[in-house]
Amino acid sequence: MKIKNRYDILRDVIKDGKKYPNNWKAVFGKDKKSLSNDYYIFNPNIGIYLLKEYDKNPYDIKGVGGKIARHVDENVEAKVSKYAGDFGIIQGDYNKVLKNLERGIKPQSIFDAAIKGKKDLGLKMPVKGQACSSKDIFDEIHNNMAPKQKKLDKKFEEMATDDGLYKSYD
Repeated sequence: MKIKNRYDILRDVIKDGKKYPNNWKAVFGKDKKSLSNDYYIFNPNIGIYLLKEYDKNPYDIKGVGGKIARHVDENVEAKVSKYAGDFGIIQGDYNKVLKNLERGIKPQSIFDAAIKGKKDLGLKMPVKGQACSSKDIFDEIHNNMAPKQKKLDKKFEEMATDDGLYKSYD
């Protein structure tokens, strides 16, 4: 598994989302051991990506990720579908959004256009699907993938330690 920073992983997911726009699923949760927010993003045609991140401060999100499996367990897919809401990854062209706002287009209209994928008003949503934040489902996928994500966990902990995430306040 190749470990990449959060931006490169999101870029990979978006690239795969353009090839396979349907059947995306995600499971979100908190890894209490490493204090990371974990996002398992998967598609039956692609496999499973894991993104581990934390908020360094309100303006800086840091994280690492990787593709941890080539196949998705059908049981997990079915459970996610049962308890899912909608999710998507949004890409934005800020200049285009600002120009459209200046023209009088309402922010909600810009967002609605991105969701429907009809007109490009500055926002796109190349990856859409169902997501679940059920603790039970998160724990199940987290435990099943634990052997495959050890290298990623170690890299995250090194990054977080270097940034002082695990230090107590003085």
